[in-house]
Amino acid sequence: MFALLAAAALAAAPARPAAPVRSAAAPLAQDAAEDAAPSLQGGDEDEDRQHVRITAWGGEALATGGSGHGSGFVGGEAAWAFETLDVGIAGSGYRELRDATREWTPVVLARLTQRFKLRQGLEAAFGFGAGAGRRRGWTAWYQVALGARVPLGPLFVAGELAFEQNDLLRLGAGVGVAF
Repeated sequence: MFALLAAAALAAAPARPAAPVRSAAAPLAQDAAEDAAPSLQGGDEDEDRQHVRITAWGGEALATGGSGHGSGFVGGEAAWAFETLDVGIAGSGYRELRDATREWTPVVLARLTQRFKLRQGLEAAFGFGAGAGRRRGWTAWYQVALGARVPLGPLFVAGELAFEQNDLLRLGAGVGVAF
């Protein structure tokens, strides 16, 4: 009699969908699908894995001491990128720098650059560099800079306004790669 009542109760009960069967591989497949899906935040994960930044710089160094003399410059920088801080070395050459004894004045700096993420992937930067420049002979050289960087995948475009040794205001543009 009990079996007859149980069978009737089961027949009258609404049918429920069966619970999906999950295998041990299901969580792994879900994680792999999430990793492969594009991020809605603009690829910050890729940027976090990029630790080396190489930049080619060029621009104009203006004498702020009232002479109106400007000097072109070219240079390069290699930096190791931490979460928000870049530590690097930069080398530049200034053409026909005021009071220099040679046509090109070499400058080598160790640089620390603090980066700040802004909207839509733009980064602002504040940097300080210290090193040496060879105007007449090797002398101490410093640099304080404000800049911006626009990432374009592994490439980036940068701009910088820097105040340097001997009353130089440097306006620079750069292109680089991060990997």
